[in-house]
Amino acid sequence: MMTTEIPSVVRQGGHDKAHAALCVRAVRWLQLSESRQGPGCTIAVSECQAADAGEIPDAIGFRAVGQELHSVVVEVKVSRADFLADAKKPHRQEPAAGMGQFRYYLAPAGLIRPDELPPRWGLIEVDGRALRVRAGHVLAPRLPEKSYQRDFTPWSLASNRERELALMVRLFARVGDADLLHRQLKEARNRLAYAARTAEHYRDRATAAERNNFVLRCALDEHAIPHPTLERLPKSLPRRASAASNGQAYLERSTAHGV
Repeated sequence: MMTTEIPSVVRQGGHDKAHAALCVRAVRWLQLSESRQGPGCTIAVSECQAADAGEIPDAIGFRAVGQELHSVVVEVKVSRADFLADAKKPHRQEPAAGMGQFRYYLAPAGLIRPDELPPRWGLIEVDGRALRVRAGHVLAPRLPEKSYQRDFTPWSLASNRERELALMVRLFARVGDADLLHRQLKEARNRLAYAARTAEHYRDRATAAERNNFVLRCALDEHAIPHPTLERLPKSLPRRASAASNGQAYLERSTAHGV
């Protein structure tokens, strides 16, 4: 039987505190990769309002990977009254006016029954530290003919793209000088690429030197000519001898053997 009692998480910390804490968990869930049964959003934020005074999603994420480009909204509910009142909002009465191509409620376990969900909505239950997805597009099976794709059609909703774009612009504006950040990131990527090419160059040189060293040692062994090795270092040398002292030891050993 469905309980209407306010969950203990609300009684302990107050409605606002519990709601804020669950919004943070909703953002973390939005960022979860597909391999961990998450939506894999590349950007996720909580309680951000677009330029107008309309919908303020508790958490919204955007995924732009390959050909996938969609938005996911999570509405946090910590009481039955909050859940029931949500259905009266204008963007719930007219789903296409709301944000989120995919939409979820996140609530303490037992607060919302799956059969109470609006059409095409998902449900995430909070049970202590665990989040369990009871319904939603992340549970959609993979297509037999294309195992890397899934059919999200049963869960997809028409969303207010203009409001989503306005929200993204507002988020971008808070970053600061977007062009400066873009140029700094581009410069950092170029430095990283140069460092990777340099490292590869020195790896190739080290491999060639090792190969040449092996050939030379084989030639010395073939003519019974002793050559310096770690095993031939004098036992009196300290274990942490400097490179210079080790080099001097090599020279002394080689001279003693007439190399």
